Amino acid sequence: MRRRFGLVFSLGLSLVFIFLYRPILFGVKKDNFFKGQENGWQDFLFQVNRPLLKRGDPRIIIAAVDDSTLERYGYPLPRSVFAQLSDRLRQLGVKTLVFDVLFIDHRKGDKQLAQSLQKFKSVVLPYAFDPSKKSALTLPISPLLNVVKNFGYVSIGDDIDADGHIRRFRLFHSSIKNPETNLSAEALEVPAYTIFTGKPLNSIIPRNASEQYFFINFNPPTYSYYKTENQAVAPLNARDIRQSPHRIISIAKILDPNLPPEIKNVFKGSLVLVGSTALAAFDHFPSPFKDTSPGVEYHANVIDNLLHHNWMRPWPPYYQILIILLFIWLPFFLRRLSPLVASFSTLGIFLAWTGFCEWQFLNGIRIEFVLPSTALLFSFIGETIYQSLTEGREKKFIKNLFAQFVSPEVVENLARNPEKVKLGGEKKDMTILFLDIAHFTSISEKMSPEDLIAFLNRYLSRLSQVIQDHQGVVDKYIGDSIMAFWNAPVEVKSHRVKACLTALSIQEAVLELNKNLPAGIAHTPEVRIGINSGFVTVGLTGSENKLQYTVIGDEVNLASRLEGANKFFRSKTMISEAVYSEAKTEIEAREVGIIRVLGKETPIKTYQILARKGALPRAWKTALPIYNQALQDVRNKEYVNAIALFDTFLKIIPNDGIASFYLSACKKAQESTPWDGIIHLSAK
Repeated sequence: MRRRFGLVFSLGLSLVFIFLYRPILFGVKKDNFFKGQENGWQDFLFQVNRPLLKRGDPRIIIAAVDDSTLERYGYPLPRSVFAQLSDRLRQLGVKTLVFDVLFIDHRKGDKQLAQSLQKFKSVVLPYAFDPSKKSALTLPISPLLNVVKNFGYVSIGDDIDADGHIRRFRLFHSSIKNPETNLSAEALEVPAYTIFTGKPLNSIIPRNASEQYFFINFNPPTYSYYKTENQAVAPLNARDIRQSPHRIISIAKILDPNLPPEIKNVFKGSLVLVGSTALAAFDHFPSPFKDTSPGVEYHANVIDNLLHHNWMRPWPPYYQILIILLFIWLPFFLRRLSPLVASFSTLGIFLAWTGFCEWQFLNGIRIEFVLPSTALLFSFIGETIYQSLTEGREKKFIKNLFAQFVSPEVVENLARNPEKVKLGGEKKDMTILFLDIAHFTSISEKMSPEDLIAFLNRYLSRLSQVIQDHQGVVDKYIGDSIMAFWNAPVEVKSHRVKACLTALSIQEAVLELNKNLPAGIAHTPEVRIGINSGFVTVGLTGSENKLQYTVIGDEVNLASRLEGANKFFRSKTMISEAVYSEAKTEIEAREVGIIRVLGKETPIKTYQILARKGALPRAWKTALPIYNQALQDVRNKEYVNAIALFDTFLKIIPNDGIASFYLSACKKAQESTPWDGIIHLSAK
């Protein structure tokens, strides 16, 4: 039942989370449902890893239209000031000048600015682009359009996430052109990169990626501001210049004729972005590090990413789907473990996943973390809740099933780990014991029903306890017989040895029970035992209303036949060679011979248990070597010697059924056809 629930639950959860991750696969035109949470997680990674992040390229400088510049020159900043700035930066050795300022209306000073930019040559100007209107390009004024050759759009409306953050950039809208200028819609960063490096952009980004978004790898905001003296900011010194990336320097200070030499040197070979940082005069966008950042910083970050080819690269979607499926199905397989182990395993998987995502993040790989983690959490919680709801019922079932047949310790073990009971059955190497009370029919004839039941309960209870004390499982009672087995449902080491020691303890227990027999009993009870081992099928069998945990197979049938073979030899405990091969280090035994039991074509070698190792009675110590030699003579067909040795043996161990059988068989073989030594049993 639990397995069926786990399969259905995991399959259903897989479909749900794949839909949440890629609704488009189900025909729903919607983004990842966890996009907002994932963006928040990525922002968090930038924050906590701030000391480890790569610093921005020091060649990128922001010439800031800041508050001090506006105080000095007025608002809006005159075009003549931009012209002066262009001339000054050209003199300072700036390689590329990029404006994040729109010149789309005519003002005083336009001609002066055009003349200055014409002298600079390596200039990039922005134009306005409205993605929603496609071909709606708002170009710079004609004087600038005639002298500047490099343009890029600065509209980023379609790049803004629902929470107002900008986390990605798109470099092209290649399908959109302005019929008047033939300008393709490409971002400001594209010409800035190509002019500054002298390389085409397709050297790092294929042109067929024209509609592709790229995630920004944000540089930590360790910008240094060089402002006017009346502001509460320390002047920028040479050390700051060397260590601070994306330096933001006030235009007012750049135009200061007393600009220190160490500041002047910073501009040589640089890329300067001109943009507004004044509190009331720039487009505000949150970043992972600040609530508001000027848009010019966004452009600086993108250009930095292009220069170093280190924007954040997302995992392929199929990798993400595989991880989601893996995390959904892991708790299904972990349910076989104990709840504590499963919980710590799930926690370990989550921590490993977190560490992996962190490591990949520091290497510029953006992995969807939130949705797979949520899938793991939901799957684990679902399996845990179901397990909690069914655990009590399952434990009760296990206890009711096994309480009468195994020791309390085993029952508790199974109740804690019910998965050890294989509901569908399994092949397993086990040892099986059959026990029968001899002379029971004769004993029962002279007893009342009440006395007979009391007698039987007394013996079966005591003998069952002996089996349980040796880690055996009482399978069933069949009249005056007991069937038991070892090594299921829990593992039992040296189960063949334990079964043999159980047989010896049973014979000792019978002697104790026989000391208090009812008066007038016809025969003294004896117990016959047969033990065999091998691979059998073990599991729950029966109907939906009544189940029994039992074993079936040829090896079980052979154990039953060995118990019955004791009647033929007048012996008490007979075991197969498979049992003896492991138990011989712990028991004293003698070979009975090679017998073919009813229902088995292949004869097997059998043994009789005599005592625990080292506890053989004195008479047997004397007689056993004689018996072994006599048995060897039988196989060599030396019947005269065998007869003499069996006679000697019977004088030491009188009335021994096995020796008596061989003595009679040797005499017959001597008188007629030689015997092959195989004993054929025709009864159970």
